[in-house]
Amino acid sequence: MKSSDLNNSGRRAALGLIGGGVLATLLAACSRESTPAPAAAGAAPAAPAAAAAAKVARIAPLQAFNFLTLAQLSGGIESSVQAAGGSVVWKPPFPAYVPTAEALRGGAIDIGSGSATSFLTASTADKDLVVFAAEKSSGKDQGIVATGASGIRTVADLVGKKIAVNKGGTGEYLLRLALARHDIPVEKVTVVYLGPTDASTAFAQGHVDAWAVWEQFFAAGQAEPGARVVVYGGDIGSLNRNVHVTTRAFAQAHPDLVKAVYEALRKEAEAVQATPGRVADLNEKQGVPKAVADIIRQVPPSTVVPADDALLREFQEIADFYAKHGLTAQPIDVKGTTVDVATT
Repeated sequence: MKSSDLNNSGRRAALGLIGGGVLATLLAACSRESTPAPAAAGAAPAAPAAAAAAKVARIAPLQAFNFLTLAQLSGGIESSVQAAGGSVVWKPPFPAYVPTAEALRGGAIDIGSGSATSFLTASTADKDLVVFAAEKSSGKDQGIVATGASGIRTVADLVGKKIAVNKGGTGEYLLRLALARHDIPVEKVTVVYLGPTDASTAFAQGHVDAWAVWEQFFAAGQAEPGARVVVYGGDIGSLNRNVHVTTRAFAQAHPDLVKAVYEALRKEAEAVQATPGRVADLNEKQGVPKAVADIIRQVPPSTVVPADDALLREFQEIADFYAKHGLTAQPIDVKGTTVDVATT
């Protein structure tokens, strides 16, 4: 679950590149984009209704690998959507959920991904975007990592230190959750708001003492000399997931295509369960340093679950936590933020 989300000419330089858009370039290069010829300059973008009528699913993955990108690279999504009578147009990957949400609302894409925390904080009263699938992890793929020079070993050691987080998203959620679990007021730490690109550099150069982060970035932080994990997301009860999102209009117009994408995600998760090193192997193949890939290799594979009542209850817990700790101006109404295509 889900922000401005390598050549090996030196380990530190290579790790910094993970947050710098190299994965986006690699993913864009290997995407099989079955698109029509580009529109003439100045032409208006295709209307969402036109794309829906043509039974086309326009999908934009995230730069960081999740099951959507894996199913893209394997061809599983295209096969599943074609079997449902549709086709897929792959769009360039986004660095984070916020631009993904903008593209969904603007009618540029039909399906994208993000984290549950980012999805909920970006939700609006009209509920125009809905989650249809989630990736349930072991909690070892996210957490707080500290630099070797910081002397931080426990959550209590974060007091008086500078911690990098992405504002309102996974990083801030993880930090606030860790502090709350240990009864530490947030005012006791210095929160530094940085996206993963800048946070990666700041962490590597020692400008921050710790970093609350996820997935490949979490692994990259751990690969820094002397770095140590302070706490894993699973240790503090994190409910943050990678989530897969569509527009309500698209889900209503083409539930068969959304269900086809869900089934492809589920099958991709089963394939990874059968071959746990697949995610790490793909990362390494796409240029991630071996030190980082080896850390990813130790993370138990996630599963894909439908956006059912259980997921909605998790959303409510996150929303309540955000409201309690002042992370949102007002309580988040989670009703209507999911669609359970698995039962249709």
